[in-house]
Amino acid sequence: MSGLYSYAQLLNEVSGNAERLAFIDFKLRFTGFIKRADLKEEFGLADAAATRMIALYRDYREENIIHDRSNKINVINLEKYVPLLPIEAEQALGMLAHGFNKNKIADRPLISYRKIGVVKNQLDVNEVSKITRAISSEKAIECCYISGSSIKHCARELAPVAILYDGKNWIFRAYDRSESGAHKFKNFNFARATEVKVVELNNGDAAQHEKLAEDTLWNTPLPLFLELHHELNKAQKASIRRDFGMLPTDNELYLTESAALVWILTKLWNIDVSNHDESDLFFKFKLKNKDMIEPYL
Repeated sequence: MSGLYSYAQLLNEVSGNAERLAFIDFKLRFTGFIKRADLKEEFGLADAAATRMIALYRDYREENIIHDRSNKINVINLEKYVPLLPIEAEQALGMLAHGFNKNKIADRPLISYRKIGVVKNQLDVNEVSKITRAISSEKAIECCYISGSSIKHCARELAPVAILYDGKNWIFRAYDRSESGAHKFKNFNFARATEVKVVELNNGDAAQHEKLAEDTLWNTPLPLFLELHHELNKAQKASIRRDFGMLPTDNELYLTESAALVWILTKLWNIDVSNHDESDLFFKFKLKNKDMIEPYL
């Protein structure tokens, strides 16, 4: 039973338990642990049934899992772990964000679907899993990071705290221990993090000031007052109104966004944050309250 299974193969062998085994494997690999309570919450299993399901998983991958008696939890055996099912990093991140979904693993869309611009091996699933396990266990990691705004590509210590998706890139938020400036919490692209490993010994646990609750920008909601850009023609304004759920007569859009993510949103939505009325660039909106938002851009 050491080979990699497809979901269909597992379904053929254990019928309805295939989904439960897939969940255990996913949870172990990307959070680092599985509890009976996880199976109860996901599938409504009683403790005895959850125990049997973990035992069934052991029949397939005995060396993947270690029972931590002191904490009454089953944890991943990193030295021996072998995936039960194949899963792509992007699928895993999507399920971490939105919840487990067997159809993601079975790769069985309900209607015809195609993703545009697929790049093979854009994300390394093993590197991604190290980062997501660190988030779940509040641990620090060491990695090399290829930054577009810094020449510092050497190893740095990060305490990852959250994941986010901008419609194009999967990103993780982390406290950068090497940062000497005021803003130590930053956004990092998963694809640019390499040679990821867990920080050992005394510095392995994230300190209180490195946790998400202490990320001031992340926890600060900012109001954004947007106006359809004056350079748009009538047809462009009409289509943008539909794209953003605006009424046919609306020219303004109001929303709130985390201070940590405002800069990303201005790029995604083509928001003009300049002080100039004329530009060769295409913009959908003009930021009306720029004076308030400028410190976060």
